[in-house]
Amino acid sequence: MGTMIRKEGMKPYFILLSLLAFMMIILPPLKVQAAESIVIRSLNLTFKSQFGDEEILMPEITTTTSGVTIQDTLWKRDISKWKAASNERVSVILTSDTMIFAESYNRSELKVTGAKFVSAKALDNNTLEVKVDYVPVVKLGKTAKAGWSDSKKTKAVWKKVEFATGYQVALYADDKLKKRISVQTNIADLSELMDKNAVYYYEVRAIGFTADDRKYMKEGDYVTSDDTIMEYEGDTTGAWKGNTYKQEDGGVPRNSWKQILNDWYYFDGNGTRQTGWLKSGQRWYYLNPADGKLMTGWQQIDGKWYYLNTQGGEMMTGWVEIQPKIWYYFHLDGSMAYHTNIGQYWVDASGKWIS
Repeated sequence: MGTMIRKEGMKPYFILLSLLAFMMIILPPLKVQAAESIVIRSLNLTFKSQFGDEEILMPEITTTTSGVTIQDTLWKRDISKWKAASNERVSVILTSDTMIFAESYNRSELKVTGAKFVSAKALDNNTLEVKVDYVPVVKLGKTAKAGWSDSKKTKAVWKKVEFATGYQVALYADDKLKKRISVQTNIADLSELMDKNAVYYYEVRAIGFTADDRKYMKEGDYVTSDDTIMEYEGDTTGAWKGNTYKQEDGGVPRNSWKQILNDWYYFDGNGTRQTGWLKSGQRWYYLNPADGKLMTGWQQIDGKWYYLNTQGGEMMTGWVEIQPKIWYYFHLDGSMAYHTNIGQYWVDASGKWIS
């Protein structure tokens, strides 16, 4: 009878063991709950730019996220190919020994300062790859030489400055500032600003041409022009796409003249190459109807003869000495007078008046 009591007394013990076994089957392991509690919910990365003199430097990359370290940085392009004010893609590899990363993060969960967030995805529980676009910065240098491209000294030209997207030109007349202009190329036609007899010279410095460029480029120092006549063959690194010209940096010239190889072109506000007659400033020019090249010298247009300055291409009017002691007269519309009196002077059928 005692034995019967002992067997019946053990029954609750077996029931308890069975219940515990059942709970272990249907409940998740406790270690998963522990892992969930240490998932990293937010992170940060900071890119601190370094302004190098005439050179691009690597940024300093840091994070203050507790328990997270930067294991590696993998740049898409070598630094020797970087350009100031242009995006450079980098993958930053983060690791953690004490916590795990979520599968991915958005820009609000992973705050990037000094660069642009692209994506953040876990490679495994303890490794995260963050892709970022960084824009390099630079302190621009100064041009090695500044002179003129024509004997009249009206077209300024200077040596290009590495990384510069524009230049600021200050024109002086008799040592007094006449005007400051900004251009995208290393040449500027200043003839329209030279409206009186004076001693002219200019100063030029490298700049970032657009407001966005200037965020990443510190302007260079001014260099004063001298009387040197310098050759200039124009842009050689871009490519034509229909009637637009795409420069090496991806931009297109707008509302401006641009010399490409040895020829001049004018582009409107849409970046489209212009043709035919063009008024720029107070002067008229003629652009080849077929390809938009600036025409110079004698040109027969719609049955009339015109003379376009060989130095600048502008249409000539009034009396012009084309060759020594050989004069021609051109009406206000630029067409040549012929077989007629101009005041007290007679021009023959070829338009000549010879003294």
